[in-house]
Amino acid sequence: MNLGATTYTGLKAYWPAVAADPALSPAVANNPGLADLHREIGRRNNEMRKVVVSDSLTEEDTAPWTGTTTIVRRADAHKAVAELKSRPGGDILIFGSRTLWNDLLAAGLVDELHLMVGAAVLGGGTAAFGGGPVPPLRLLETRRRDDSDNVILRYAVACRGE
Repeated sequence: MNLGATTYTGLKAYWPAVAADPALSPAVANNPGLADLHREIGRRNNEMRKVVVSDSLTEEDTAPWTGTTTIVRRADAHKAVAELKSRPGGDILIFGSRTLWNDLLAAGLVDELHLMVGAAVLGGGTAAFGGGPVPPLRLLETRRRDDSDNVILRYAVACRGE
């Protein structure tokens, strides 16, 4: 999972505690049936390898995720992501971090976008895409769970000239 500093700080302040006690999640407080799901998400977040692109965070800022976190300076981000993409194995996920994924998108380092559209605006209405050009996107899939008003839009990032 690749993250910017703001998203990383928010996730590490939330998920380790929820993994230990799902009742700390407001969603679980409103729907106790979500406790097992939130515990599992928290556990997976605790175990998942994380690469944080930041010029301000230090190793001291990573607890309790120190053992699963690598900090990459912004100037080295493109090289680090390109190296991760060249390795065999799992997908690279960027969760949130609009500044980071827009930068990687402009650099041609993003293959797919999964955008969740819901009834609430997060981030004060901040635009999803930065001010630069957005490469052509091709809709691959739409998904919606029966128990959710959110829609997931999955796009392929088309190569220029495709």
